[in-house]
Amino acid sequence: MLLRYKPKHEHIKCVPLIPTTPETKKLKIDRPQVQLLPGVNEVTDNEWEVMKLHLSREIKNGDISVIEKEVAKSKTNPSGGKAHNLKNMPAKDAIILVGECVNPDTLAKWHKEETRDEIRLAIVEKMKELKIDIPKFIPGLAGDDDENSESGDGGKNLDDMTVEELKTYAAEKNITVSGNKAEIIAAIKAAEAK
Repeated sequence: MLLRYKPKHEHIKCVPLIPTTPETKKLKIDRPQVQLLPGVNEVTDNEWEVMKLHLSREIKNGDISVIEKEVAKSKTNPSGGKAHNLKNMPAKDAIILVGECVNPDTLAKWHKEETRDEIRLAIVEKMKELKIDIPKFIPGLAGDDDENSESGDGGKNLDDMTVEELKTYAAEKNITVSGNKAEIIAAIKAAEAK
């Protein structure tokens, strides 16, 4: 569930995840609280069900709003309907949401889950802007089990990658690249040889 937090005076909002109704007491919650930073944040659907009872005043005031978008059936959203997470948002909207996010936990989650190269590149650039450590690829972790991962260790060969994949790979490795595909590959190989 994507949330936009726009307080009148910028501050972090700590929301306890304390179920108060019989329905919310049945939900599985993995953490005791959620921190909302100004901008875009992502929480699980279960967390939202518990949180919204505690945030009724902020929701009514417009300080906190749910971000949803009607989308047609697509590869990222096979059922169509409302997209309420980054993976189901169209690329153009997803890039805008990444630009509005300053929450390190949300950015790390998106970095782990997102597979579209242009969005991954936007996430990496935002993490660099905020001076957040970019998570390294670790084989076998959830979300990284795709054998066509951009990892150079057992993943897709550099020569088989598209220009966008190469730029994303280079950004994740903190390698500055430009030019055509051959020049980008040469720059990556030179940097990795050091």
